[in-house]
Amino acid sequence: MPPELTKEEREFRIFVALAPLAGIHVVPGSIIQALPPTPDIQCEVEGVGHVNFELVALDDSYTRTRLSNMFNTPDAWGRALSKLPAIEQASVRAASADVFLSLNFEEMAGTKDRSAALAAIQKELLRLPAGYVGPLFTHTTLPARLHAAKVFRNKTTDGPHFSAPSAGYWMPPQLNKIEEKLREKTYAFTGPLELIAYSEHDEPDGHVNTLDAIRECISQNLPESLFTRVHVFHLGFRTHILTMP
Repeated sequence: MPPELTKEEREFRIFVALAPLAGIHVVPGSIIQALPPTPDIQCEVEGVGHVNFELVALDDSYTRTRLSNMFNTPDAWGRALSKLPAIEQASVRAASADVFLSLNFEEMAGTKDRSAALAAIQKELLRLPAGYVGPLFTHTTLPARLHAAKVFRNKTTDGPHFSAPSAGYWMPPQLNKIEEKLREKTYAFTGPLELIAYSEHDEPDGHVNTLDAIRECISQNLPESLFTRVHVFHLGFRTHILTMP
């Protein structure tokens, strides 16, 4: 999901993508998004009528942070570039127009660390011979939290392009997020209220015990809640995992 979307745009896209997977057929043009305490989504559902939906993400904060760091790499390059005098900015743009950078950052290296490392890379590109291809820095001169950097060049003229992958390990779903939603009593709505819980990256049922834990969490908290049903999805795989009851 593009990080530059607003909260409302993200919620709209997520709902439209996931609802049909659970057999929720929304009447076209009926979706309303209002401010809290109204639920995230109000709409008309075919064969049911007016229904309200609240959305909650289950991805662990570690997963969200490391992927946010990865996606922010191009922005970090722009921040570093903006701190240079105009003449040097033009020189860096020219030197990197056909560049593809392969970068190995620490997972938790944020925008500040990445900007500092990319500023050092920009200086290296200006120092090295035109058209240089190969590794940047030595083990003793690598910027903090950057483990490797290599320059490739291709036929593009709108560089630089980046490969700064993040390959963290699986994290279990944050069941406390489901519990918090089900215990919330301040929603203002008419008609049924349903919860859409989803993970964008970590599979909610990625471990033998997690699906049972999700069911137990819902079973314990749904009866006394304002919600009538809970749906669980893996957004990344566009998979409906369960609906209770």
